[in-house]
Amino acid sequence: MTNYDMVTQNKLRPKIEEIIPEYLTCDNRKRALEFIAFLRENKIKPTWAIQNGWKATYKGKVLYYIRLPRYASHFRNLKQSDGTSWENSWVFTPYLHNMSNYEDSVINENLREFVLSGLHYCVPCPHRLCPKEKTIFGNKIQNLCGGDLYGGMALWYVNPNETEIGAIKSCWNLRKKRERVNKGTIAQP
Repeated sequence: MTNYDMVTQNKLRPKIEEIIPEYLTCDNRKRALEFIAFLRENKIKPTWAIQNGWKATYKGKVLYYIRLPRYASHFRNLKQSDGTSWENSWVFTPYLHNMSNYEDSVINENLREFVLSGLHYCVPCPHRLCPKEKTIFGNKIQNLCGGDLYGGMALWYVNPNETEIGAIKSCWNLRKKRERVNKGTIAQP
């Protein structure tokens, strides 16, 4: 599949696995495809949302977005630490709903720094929702993007490596465990 425009993608609603080979190479392609297989196996499958953007929802709430670049400014917070350009990049934006309910578990699992490293800070944009101040892990953090960390898009992981993908999986598992505790299907830890 070639770089179809929005109208064509809207008609076809392609699976992300069909588009990734057009955008990603080498380790980024391999990690993205393996991660998507994990998401599908765990019934949190990505479905087409917008051009080069896929999301998963659960009970009406967005769980995450995966985006592939269309142009250089597509990622407002592109990190160049891995040496790749935006042309070989992908971004995973988890929406960690109600993370405040399991912050202690995140800290106990040594995931605090991982979460903080993915915070998406405000840049000038037309949305005028910024900047926000949030209390995260007991600390006030200023200048966050107008997305809400506990229900929005304030976490961005660009080209996540194996360690980051492992941490994302761990956060998902903590969230699922908290939901089961809240439903009473497992005992309070």
